[in-house]
Amino acid sequence: MIIPGFLISFLTFPGVIIHELAHQIFCILCGLQVYEVKYFQFKNPCGYVVHQSSDRPFKIFLTSTGPFLVNTLLGMLILLPASIELLTFKEYSNPLNLLLGWLGISILMHAFPSTGDAKVMVKRILKNPEVSLLWRILSAPVIGLIYLFSIGSVFWLDLAYALGAGMLIPYLLARIF
Repeated sequence: MIIPGFLISFLTFPGVIIHELAHQIFCILCGLQVYEVKYFQFKNPCGYVVHQSSDRPFKIFLTSTGPFLVNTLLGMLILLPASIELLTFKEYSNPLNLLLGWLGISILMHAFPSTGDAKVMVKRILKNPEVSLLWRILSAPVIGLIYLFSIGSVFWLDLAYALGAGMLIPYLLARIF
């Protein structure tokens, strides 16, 4: 079943907000001026950050991929109480854990950078002859994964990632330890 992207973004709006906030935070950490931020809106794109550009590959990489780190860690942390309840086979009825479950899944579903972020990395890192070969080699697979997950979101790959990161990883860690 195909559900329009804007409807998914509406239902998972906390993830969009955290995603854009992460872009903004990494811009600030990299010393890039932020001109405009839209944390959430009811049109495409659902959120964005307009900021100063950079020719430094490290800054470009961080500002483009920062949401992956922030959304993944925050989403997993928020989802942890609900994961523990499931892992201990308790009845899943605590309203707070249901809320945390929705919030964590919402945030994790928006962890991956957008194709717009990938295009910036292609233009400013891969196609920039002044960027070292090492940065191109490091960036290329990340860019490929961004495009892969963008295509895969049609097949709910973003939800599969959210469930895997938020539920499967804690389950596996609990089994190991």
